[in-house]
Amino acid sequence: MSALDRLLVSAAVAVLPAAHRATRREQWAADVQGAAELDLSPTALAFGALTTALLHRRVGHRSTWGNTMTTAPSSVRRTPHTIPTIPVLLGVAVTAFLLGCGLLGLLQRYNGLMGAMPVFLLDAVAVTVLPALVVGVSVLLVTGAPLRRRAIGALVVLAVGTVWFAVTTGWFNPPVHAAVWPGTVASAWLAVWLVVLRRPGWTWSLLLLPIVASVLVFPLGSSLWGAGLSYSVAAALGTAVQVVPFLVAIIAAVVARRLSTDVPDRFVEHEEPLVDRSA
Repeated sequence: MSALDRLLVSAAVAVLPAAHRATRREQWAADVQGAAELDLSPTALAFGALTTALLHRRVGHRSTWGNTMTTAPSSVRRTPHTIPTIPVLLGVAVTAFLLGCGLLGLLQRYNGLMGAMPVFLLDAVAVTVLPALVVGVSVLLVTGAPLRRRAIGALVVLAVGTVWFAVTTGWFNPPVHAAVWPGTVASAWLAVWLVVLRRPGWTWSLLLLPIVASVLVFPLGSSLWGAGLSYSVAAALGTAVQVVPFLVAIIAAVVARRLSTDVPDRFVEHEEPLVDRSA
């Protein structure tokens, strides 16, 4: 178990009720330690333990990780997580983008001042690089794909995010219309997701959806400038509508997952440990 995995498990145990800590520490540590034997990501399971502890603290509530985090391949299908770790991360990315849009609106009164440039750059990082980092981590946490493919996918996501940052700050002007650019970034990230998980060929048609959504919302964002709103509000809302193509990309990824698997998408709750470690 790596130092990061140990830290995540310790943090997960720390937020549990005192009566459950000893048992969960032993079970989660054993599951993370043995994850490699089932071709699962130890770090993904450690993140899952932390998310489970944070989201399932209500008395009497049991998650599907009741006794163990790992699942036997013959019992249920191999899946990234039994709890919504990746959706939570994607929610963080969307939240970071929207908060960055709000900050951009507040900064408009300082637009053109050299002293405010570092803050504008920091805001651009929140809108572009931070979501890219979170999406990259989500790609790394996916199981059922070789680590090398996941790592390359995460690097591509970060590269696209870096280009997005350069476009946002004006350092790079690609030959792409402004109406298409947010959808292009969302489609690129969706393409990485499809490649890493080896989705069927028909799912590639879903790459058009974020671009179409980007083109459709562009007039809405532009119209806000003439709607009688203050400059700050118009800037914030005009940028915030660009989140739509990314939401469409997330929905497309869910559709691709649900329609490209031949096994049930539901997990079976087990009362006994799912992995026999006595052998």
